[in-house]
Amino acid sequence: MRRIISILLLIVAVSCSSKNTHTCIGDCENGYGEKTWEDGTIMKGNWVNGKLNGQGYQYFGSKSEFSGDWYKGGFSDNVYNGKGIYYDKSQDAKYTGQFKNGKSNGKGKLEFGSKAEYPNRYYDGDWVDGKRQGFGVKFWGEAGNQRNNKYEGEWYNDVQDGYGRYDWSDGSFYIGHWKNGLQHGEGVYTFPNGEKFEGKWHEGYNSKLAVKLYGHE
Repeated sequence: MRRIISILLLIVAVSCSSKNTHTCIGDCENGYGEKTWEDGTIMKGNWVNGKLNGQGYQYFGSKSEFSGDWYKGGFSDNVYNGKGIYYDKSQDAKYTGQFKNGKSNGKGKLEFGSKAEYPNRYYDGDWVDGKRQGFGVKFWGEAGNQRNNKYEGEWYNDVQDGYGRYDWSDGSFYIGHWKNGLQHGEGVYTFPNGEKFEGKWHEGYNSKLAVKLYGHE
């Protein structure tokens, strides 16, 4: 994904370079106005000393590196801050939630539409500095080798880490500990028929469960 998975949204550099001049309707210094750049990018809202502050809107023009993307929500000195929505056209992905210093921070939902590589994939939960961290729910969408799988639990540094539940599309699920995105520590695996297996995982692997599932380690 082009940007939104990390939500590192530093918005001014693309639009405001010296080679990409703009025009203004209204008051784009101290008041309400709309700036339009040569590449088609638009920024509008309340300006203070030439920078957007408060509620505003940005659309990236057809000649911009981020063509078709848009943001609507809070600004602080031209940077996304507070509640907002960012849509990434190239990935048909939308983030709705809190921003801080141009990154997703706080509660927010990142969801992918029907035109995405993995349609209807989403993450809904906590973010810290542009990464999934805290508690959240991820659904893997309707394509790929993790089709319709789901995880609900703790995250750290953008991966499953802590305690959580992972459901497979066949009805089996694991409840237990995770580390660096893998099952690690004590946990319980439940088969589709309801049979339970309790054990200890190491970096995503449990040899006894492997024998039950595949007939060998």
